Order: sequence, then C-alpha cells, then structure tokens
Amino acid sequence: MITTVTGKHQITIPAKLAAAMGIVPGCRLEWQPTNQPSVIRVRVLPDRKAIANGLLGAGRQFLDSSVAAKTSR
Repeated sequence: MITTVTGKHQITIPAKLAAAMGIVPGCRLEWQPTNQPSVIRVRVLPDRKAIANGLLGAGRQFLDSSVAAKTSR
C-alpha cells in the first residue's frame, strides 16, 4: 500500500489496514526511526480509557476490609 504525505505532513491510512489494525479516529500512533534510513516503525498505542477501565478496582483484593468499607463508592 502506498500513501502520500500532504503539505502538512499528514497521511491517510488505507481503510483495509486501519480496520485490520483496529485504528479508529482518535487512536494514537507511535513513530520510531530504525537503523535503516528509509524505514519507520509505527505502533498503535493502547487506548488510555481501556487501560484505565481495566485497572479500576484492581487493588481492592489487597485492602483491609475496614479500609475498603470507608473507601467504597
């Protein structure tokens, strides 16, 4: 797949590639140079909201029951 860089240094990700990689509007991509001058590594970063939701309440099992009663929502 070939894309063109615009005057504002933007690119369009081909729809098939975006769908296969789960890239949706608002996704964050990490761009890294490699040892090869013409190769750039791009990584889709995990969604912050999904990470936060996964961590919500994760430490409750380690709370003392009296502390847990005071801090429960």
